[in-house]
Amino acid sequence: MRIKSVGCAIAAVLGLTLATGAAAQENVVTLKSFDGFTQLRGELLDFDGQRYTLRTRLGVLEIDVFLVSCEGESCPTSTLFGAEFGIHGSQTVGASLMPSLIEGYAETMEASVERELTGDDTQRVFRIIHSSGEEMANIDFQTGGSGTAFSSLTDGTAAIGMASRTIREDEVDALGSVGQRDPRATELELTIAKDGILVLVHPDNPIRSISLNELAGIYSGQITNWADLGGDDRPITVYSKDSASGTRDTFDNLVLVPIGEELTPEAVEFAQGAELSDQVARDLGGIGYSPLAFQRTARALPLRQECGLLSYPTSFSIKSNEYPLSRDLYLYGTDRQDSIHAQNLMSFATSDQAAPFIEDAGYVSLAPEGQTLREQGQRITHAIIAEDEFSLDLMREMLTEFRDAERLSLTFRFTPGSSQLTSQSQNDAERFARDIVAGRYSGKEILLVGFTDSIGQFQLNRALATRRAQGVLFTMNEAVAGVAGSNDFGGANISVQGYGELTPVGCNTTFAGRVANRRVEVWVR
Repeated sequence: MRIKSVGCAIAAVLGLTLATGAAAQENVVTLKSFDGFTQLRGELLDFDGQRYTLRTRLGVLEIDVFLVSCEGESCPTSTLFGAEFGIHGSQTVGASLMPSLIEGYAETMEASVERELTGDDTQRVFRIIHSSGEEMANIDFQTGGSGTAFSSLTDGTAAIGMASRTIREDEVDALGSVGQRDPRATELELTIAKDGILVLVHPDNPIRSISLNELAGIYSGQITNWADLGGDDRPITVYSKDSASGTRDTFDNLVLVPIGEELTPEAVEFAQGAELSDQVARDLGGIGYSPLAFQRTARALPLRQECGLLSYPTSFSIKSNEYPLSRDLYLYGTDRQDSIHAQNLMSFATSDQAAPFIEDAGYVSLAPEGQTLREQGQRITHAIIAEDEFSLDLMREMLTEFRDAERLSLTFRFTPGSSQLTSQSQNDAERFARDIVAGRYSGKEILLVGFTDSIGQFQLNRALATRRAQGVLFTMNEAVAGVAGSNDFGGANISVQGYGELTPVGCNTTFAGRVANRRVEVWVR
């Protein structure tokens, strides 16, 4: 039995304080409602940070931690009131995303958030205030860059680290030196949202798209005039994030590192993405990059692939990783026994409840998004006019199959050179299976559809695509068996199909394009 309203559920049944006579005296605690009218006494059996489990005369009860205070020597030391902890790291995550999540978390406790500014733009204080007026948490909030997330986790000044990139080996080693686990592939590394790095120009710049190679040429200093790209005869001013930025790290790794180049010394660097975007919008010769939430009045260019495919930074293309400058945003924790609020805030950030707060902050949530076949028209047009091997009959078959269906942004991908799912796709497949069991796709037919690159024989590629789709279904079956004890999707109709190298989302002439084309899509009807 779980009690959600102490006043109504306990007082109405008993109207008095309960005792547990047989309870072990050393574990006896008293839980009191915040209005002071109701209290419950019993043996504390468990406390998981979100609820107390008590043995009482009514039996074993679970009491929501946000509804009561705890009195007694056996009460957990990490209480709901007076907590102090730090959240440090990425300016991208910290500008609006994390504050929005803190607001959402406070709402779940019917609490409010007060913000205190300091003289430093990178430092603030957030206070979570209970409806009773009592302070629940005092959060030291710092946005000095993704690198500071890991240094603060290492020295203990932060309980949560915000990052717009993954942790580096030297940062893992530093955590290990103070007895902390490698957070990768554990519950200590959480993907909370997705983001796209925008390529920004002045609204009146005549350039309509740009390739990654052209972008690399500009940022390495090899291309210095817009006329070289078909634009006006005007010098290019290069704007970049500074070296502490996780956005800079991601941009460098995706754009400059593949061609063995570094940022031109002529680049003007900014700590704040909003300031960079505003400067680009004022400079007709300027170019810059920023997170999705900081576009402001500058214009974002679509990215042009070698074969002519254009990638726009839409929420769908970012969720499906078909926009080349897509990335994940992270929270990191440690094994330390930090505040209940730090633990629960991280859990909230990955819950379904968090999605609207993520989207309101201008970022892309992890919730699947749908597109009709009509909205997928660009890839179909490109497949028909491209020089890759093509089967009109198979295209007709695929279009007939998808005619009344909707594609989800959820896309499963594989480690290069294998049919093994990436760790992120493995997690996505398991989560999708649990969603199906929970009834989120009740009454729908689910199609797992495999695709490949164009390397190899056409028919063999179709068979390979089918096997990859079957592999995703196998992963989902294992996830369901782990939860429900059987391979039962609650009657959901799941089928597998493969269309090989049809409708590529990347150029088969490049390594990155071939990797993008090795995928399993999800269609629902």
